[in-house]
Amino acid sequence: MTLASIKAKGVSKVFALAEQGAGPVSLVAALRAGEPEIRMREVRALDGVSFEIAEGERIGIIGPNGAGKTTLLSILAGVTSATAGTVEVSGELHAMLSIGAVLRDDLTGRENVDLDASIHGRNRSQTENIEEKIIEFSELGDFIDRPVRTYSSGMKARLAFSMGAFIDPDILIIDETLSVGDFFFAQKASQKMREIAAKGRIVIIVAHSMGSVVEMCSRCLWLDHGRIVMDGDPKSVTTAYEQSVRDSDEAVLARKFEQGGKTGRKDGRDRGKLGGIRLIQEEQDQRATLAAMRPLQVKVTGSLIRPRGRSRLSFSILRVDGRLVWLHDSIEAGMELPTEGAFEVGLVMDPFILGADLYRLDVGLTDDTGEIDRLTRVFEVVDLEGQFGGKPLLFYPPQISGRATGRTDR
Repeated sequence: MTLASIKAKGVSKVFALAEQGAGPVSLVAALRAGEPEIRMREVRALDGVSFEIAEGERIGIIGPNGAGKTTLLSILAGVTSATAGTVEVSGELHAMLSIGAVLRDDLTGRENVDLDASIHGRNRSQTENIEEKIIEFSELGDFIDRPVRTYSSGMKARLAFSMGAFIDPDILIIDETLSVGDFFFAQKASQKMREIAAKGRIVIIVAHSMGSVVEMCSRCLWLDHGRIVMDGDPKSVTTAYEQSVRDSDEAVLARKFEQGGKTGRKDGRDRGKLGGIRLIQEEQDQRATLAAMRPLQVKVTGSLIRPRGRSRLSFSILRVDGRLVWLHDSIEAGMELPTEGAFEVGLVMDPFILGADLYRLDVGLTDDTGEIDRLTRVFEVVDLEGQFGGKPLLFYPPQISGRATGRTDR
């Protein structure tokens, strides 16, 4: 018996696309101009991708839109060919690249099951043996005898996955089919995929849900700009990917303000420094996006070495249009920083009433002689609930508190 396996070596895929805007802009101009000159450009969807997949592996493929995930699956499934490189596939392969490609809307769910079984070479007796298993697994009940065009996206997802899972292929490829399924069906699908892989098969899924990849897969590939960025344990790979997305989002927002990240006065570093700013909602650190009307906790860490006189922290929030929304400092709040050593200052805004927009939080550490250090965080506020009577500008005054966390070495 041949073991299921996939070997990809130096796989590249280049598409030739016509440039938008080339040629005449009207019918009259087109008739006068004759045959238009079409300018072409190349788009490299995959760039030298190499990997091997052995029997029994459950592979998750992640990455941003345009990373090359669907193109890679299409090449593995034989739907399209690679521009360069080689792909070797051992074993019977079944691919669900889209729900629409698997199901026929004009047929009932049962008729779709029968048609798909016949396409895969099953006779009537073999079809009858698995038909009820597919229907039971899909949980469609009486809807199985209704046209698929009447199904919701979740119902279509359940039927498409059930049909593919019970074909019992050596290699099963799923592109986003599970992303529209409900939570409980996703749990069943995950278990079914484990059973398929346990028989020595290979399962490959593409999903935007990092939780699904961690739950279902034994290995994860992270694609970006047609290349493999990381290949390894699903938890490690998805964590690194999510951090990359957060950093990228924050960088994009910061560029809108034409500054961001950390800015410090080197001449004040002998007197102290700021360590970092944490934005916390629902007990989780947030990077670039905050939700309006939900409590926000801001934590600032730093240390004082040799301050000159009384030290303070200043806080300000600036809207992207240049309007100063809020300005406050630790002394006005009645909070004293330690004369020396590490400290942590917390602000609680409950509720966090700030209109949906782009903002910059500036935190400055100063003493009697001037600024010691400064940190900046850019964030976007989204309003998930919607407000009546316009967009609020100001939030409730925050509660500011702080504590010394230890001495620092000079």
